[in-house]
Amino acid sequence: MGARGHRRLAAWAALATASVLLVGTAAAAPTAAEPGPVQRAVRPCSQGLVALTFDDGPSSSVTPALLRVLERQHVPATFFMVGSRVASAPGVARAVDRAGFAIGNHTWVHADLTTQTDAEIRSTLRTTRRQMLHQHLHPGWLMRPPYGAIDDRVRDVVRSMGYTPVLWTIDPRDWSGISAAEIRSRVVGAVRPHATNIVLQHDGVANSPATLAAVPGEISSLRARGYCFAGLDRAGHPTPPVPVASVTADHRAVAEGGRVGLTVHLDRPTSRPTSARLELDAPPSVDHAVSLSTHLVRFGVGQQQAHLWLHSRQDTFDEHDESVTVRVGGGGGIRPSQKQATVTLGDDDRSPLVDLVDARVQAAAETDTPVDVAVRLDGATDLPVRVVVRGELGRAVTVVPPASRTGWLTLTVPPESADQPTRVVTVELVRVVNARPGEDAAVTVDPPDPVPPPDRARVNRRGGG
Repeated sequence: MGARGHRRLAAWAALATASVLLVGTAAAAPTAAEPGPVQRAVRPCSQGLVALTFDDGPSSSVTPALLRVLERQHVPATFFMVGSRVASAPGVARAVDRAGFAIGNHTWVHADLTTQTDAEIRSTLRTTRRQMLHQHLHPGWLMRPPYGAIDDRVRDVVRSMGYTPVLWTIDPRDWSGISAAEIRSRVVGAVRPHATNIVLQHDGVANSPATLAAVPGEISSLRARGYCFAGLDRAGHPTPPVPVASVTADHRAVAEGGRVGLTVHLDRPTSRPTSARLELDAPPSVDHAVSLSTHLVRFGVGQQQAHLWLHSRQDTFDEHDESVTVRVGGGGGIRPSQKQATVTLGDDDRSPLVDLVDARVQAAAETDTPVDVAVRLDGATDLPVRVVVRGELGRAVTVVPPASRTGWLTLTVPPESADQPTRVVTVELVRVVNARPGEDAAVTVDPPDPVPPPDRARVNRRGGG
């Protein structure tokens, strides 16, 4: 910036200090000295937002180092670039874009727009945007008039092109040759709680190395005072950070009747109340057995963690260990994370006891006779119960389906003679899966009925004819 530029900037200094974002809200005058040290910790963002903006770049000597500071501190910023300097340092401009910082239009050669015709205003903004696009940047639709020089005519032309003009509320006059300590003091001293704090600084003037040295202290001091840093939205206003919300579980498993703590995390503080809506995903078989202490978690200003409980109800139903998941499904002022908390529900109910029920059957004289033996469970289970038996009547297998408490085994009694006495045969439980073995069964086998003797008189009548 030449001598003419400095004179003009000084001429506009009074206007800039009282400048306002679009509508002319007066800025607080900077103090000569920085406030004393903070005596107590304050919640992040509780005092409001600060938007850092940097003009007149990009600069090959200052801008890359400034990017490193901002990225390391996770601070957003808006760079109002001069088109001719984008053309002379395109790699630096692309580095700003790749790092995710917003880029605004600061005209082609930093000329006073109030001295230009409508056509010249359109040309300088249009040429600058074309150069940015040519260098594969992604400029937004914010612009800053050089020196803060704007009147109704210029504002109308700018807006007719789709741009939003953005001024500032805090001007430390960092271009004027003052030290880094003085720049820092002026910025920190001028920020006001719950006000529109838009800071004007420069990364493309002769004194920009001092600005670069001041920025880390500005960040640490303002954060210690409870401020958060914000970018500018489409209307040119500082926009609250939008945190990413995720949920974690204190433990990976919980037994029936117990509970496990859940924590909802925000990856950054915000200056406005927010909320996260939780979703519980459970298999149908256990959907009734789990619940959340709340489905909507609310966060106050600056709060980044909230706690709740996942409850597992006690039942008497033997079942598999199954998993449920909890995720952030939405909310207000947050973005949900893809991460989710998975918790295994451990069953503590005893497996049911399997008993075989005694049976009685009458044998046949010439054919096998089937006999059904009942299988009974003394409790419910959602597991299939496999039962294997063996004995003198052979081997048999059955499966009692989940949620059922009764099954059947079919054994075979071979043909027997009528003169054989009644006998008792043991059916032995040899294997049980998903249950506990109980009582064996006794099958009472009765002999077949005697065959009646032939009727001799009838035979003789037939034979004598």
